Parts: sequence; structure tokens; C-alpha cells
Amino acid sequence: MTTPVPTPLLKLPLLLHLLTETPASLSFLFFPHSQLPSASPQALLILRNYGGLLLSTNLITLIFLLRPNFDSLSALVALSLGSYHIWPIYRASARLNLAQGKRENEEKVLGGPVVHFWVHVFCLVSLVGSGVFGLG
Repeated sequence: MTTPVPTPLLKLPLLLHLLTETPASLSFLFFPHSQLPSASPQALLILRNYGGLLLSTNLITLIFLLRPNFDSLSALVALSLGSYHIWPIYRASARLNLAQGKRENEEKVLGGPVVHFWVHVFCLVSLVGSGVFGLG
């Protein structure tokens, strides 16, 4: 017989997602030029749109953090949020590969690509783990 994982422990990855994506969403919304310094006005609009999408994931996350129990729907939301983190991992990895051999002083927005890579790996693993244990 397995012991169920306590709800606060299962919700911890949701809190981590919220804490990770809030600064990111605000950066994309209010300082899109820090993400792409020489971006066109159209690209800045797309970056702001992306910031709004990130902010909406935070609102969904907040709803599930405030619910009393971590049920199967919460687990599916955690798995969905976890799947998102594949793309920031890919982006950080691409930025690291592009930077190899270059000594340019890239602006390190919110810690730079190394920090982004590991934070998003941790978010992915914790959210998927929470989702799997929440369904089990």
C-alpha cells in the first residue's frame, strides 16, 4: 500500500512555476526590448503578447494553488504547465550553443541562459512529478 503524497507537497511545483514565470511575464510585458534589444515594433508586440500568455498561466496556477485539494484535474494542470517548460529549456540551450566560442557581453536578463536552463529543467521535473504522483 502506498502512502499518498500530501497536498502541500504536490502544490509546491505550482508555486515554483508562479514564482518563476511572474518575473518573466513582467519582463516580456513591460521590457520586451531587454529580450531582443534591436527588435522591430512588430516583434516587440509579439513579445508583449507572449508576456500576456505567461501571465495567464500564472492566473491559472494561482487558481489551482488556492483550491483546497490536489485532485486529478490539478494533476493534469501540473502536467500541462510542465510541458510548457520544454520550450524555455530549448531556448536556453540554443542560446548557450550560439554563445559557445563567443566572448560577447550578452545582457543577462533574469540570470541569463544557464540560469534559465536549470530553473526550467527543475520546473519541468517538479511539475511532471507532481502531476504523475497526483494522478497515481
